[in-house]
Amino acid sequence: MPNTFDSALVADSISQQTKTVLANRLAALNIFATDFSSDVRKPKDTIQVPIVSATAATQVNPTSFEPGGGTTVTKTTVTLDHIYQPFAITQAELGLGHRLERLIQINLNALADKIWALATAPITVANFGAATVTSGDITPSNGKLAELWAAIHKSARKGLVVNPTIYSKLIPTTQESLPLSAGAYGFDNGIYFSTSFGGEQDLAGFACSPEALVMAAAAPAIDPAVSSQFAISDVVTLDQIGLSVQYNVWGSTANRQVNASLEVMFGAAKGLTAGTMALIVPE
Repeated sequence: MPNTFDSALVADSISQQTKTVLANRLAALNIFATDFSSDVRKPKDTIQVPIVSATAATQVNPTSFEPGGGTTVTKTTVTLDHIYQPFAITQAELGLGHRLERLIQINLNALADKIWALATAPITVANFGAATVTSGDITPSNGKLAELWAAIHKSARKGLVVNPTIYSKLIPTTQESLPLSAGAYGFDNGIYFSTSFGGEQDLAGFACSPEALVMAAAAPAIDPAVSSQFAISDVVTLDQIGLSVQYNVWGSTANRQVNASLEVMFGAAKGLTAGTMALIVPE
């Protein structure tokens, strides 16, 4: 008996794996200023992402309570690109018992890699100046973490992302070691690791305030004449970070191949560059 395409099973697999894989792989996006939505956008559309940069002076024993305040809100323009991750399974592979669901995780990882590369592309010395800490041996006891913290000390919420080598030196090894939870080593926005970065060459990590980078995401605009041909089309929203990813599945009448895609409109740009980012780079 030939294998059939179970659309309900595929939809459930994509939805569940998207929530699991991307929520873990892209958790560090929480440390940046974001404007993620499921609104429909086209490639090269722009979004103005607000950044709160200053407040009015705090008063003691005020004699007047007007005006209401002087909070400074600036905006940074983010240009969206259509991020598209395709995969498929042929009729011959279906006949051998293969399933589209088995291809989902590896393609979600590829999508996560691309989003992270784009998110970190603005992180360069040219954009953020000379606030750098030499890599090589960053440990809890050699003062380098303190240098990173001090470089962004004015931020109310500090985050840290490092490569696996540095992260392994921060992992608790005894009961007395500091757990890598939010607030560890003074980084209240959390400590994360990444296997690669998309900006500065040889970047080993960075500490930042949320205002250092801004990013936006939306759903891709697809012509109704095309979307009506999809067997499955839906959007999965990652509750932890607010990012929405569209997935589509359709069949080819020419070769009876089952095609699928993971798609999102995404963009990132530098935000406030003074005192908001410290880079870990080689000497």
